[in-house]
Amino acid sequence: ENFGPRPQNNMEGTPLMVNGMLYTTAGTRRSIIALKPETGELVWAHAEFEGQRAVNSPRQLSGRGLSYWTDGREERILYVTTGYRLIALNAKTGNRIPSFGKDGVVDLKVGVVNGAGQQIDLETGDTGLHSTPIVVKDVAIIGMAMKEGFTVKTHNNAKGQVRAFDVRTGKQLW
Repeated sequence: ENFGPRPQNNMEGTPLMVNGMLYTTAGTRRSIIALKPETGELVWAHAEFEGQRAVNSPRQLSGRGLSYWTDGREERILYVTTGYRLIALNAKTGNRIPSFGKDGVVDLKVGVVNGAGQQIDLETGDTGLHSTPIVVKDVAIIGMAMKEGFTVKTHNNAKGQVRAFDVRTGKQLW
């Protein structure tokens, strides 16, 4: 109940156990938390407060989990927020990585177009993701999801896409 405006009753995320630390998503705001696995003690928590952008998202709640990356020196946690932003966190502190994207954030709605080829609205655009980023070597691969079934308002909705980002810089690769 401490990780969002309402209790999360459908937790579907897969936690990660790395180097003696347990990382997972938590709550309706899709917070990221680090826990000591032997006691459940909270080590750090990170949350993004996205307001209407998160409320408008077709993919809400805790999501399916997060990803881990290391080069042997740095350790990062990567996840996609409810409002469809890719965030890179320092795995030891939970702080954003300032050199990744813009202050640790890549806005995944930027570059998403509707059927007419126009950029979707960054606050109300009906795209999101509740899956984990796929990390392969130094690349994070991010999918996209839209509203389900008959909830789509128009045939001119956002078209699905898959993109890849450099895990060090947040730069889009393809």
